[in-house]
Amino acid sequence: MSASGSRGLLSMATRQLMSRWEETRNSWRDQKAAEFESLYLAELDRSVGSTLKILEELDQLLIKIHADCD
Repeated sequence: MSASGSRGLLSMATRQLMSRWEETRNSWRDQKAAEFESLYLAELDRSVGSTLKILEELDQLLIKIHADCD
């Protein structure tokens, strides 16, 4: 799988997770839900954002390497 394909799958999975979380938050509104969101989902969202940027850079580097080899 290419870096761009991985980036797309990670992005889609994260969007699905956050969408499902919003659905869950409609019925789970206590302190534990807020803790879960701040401890896990907020960090996950930040980490995925960083990872997507790195995958983009990797994809660009691979494109350059491939072009240099031709």
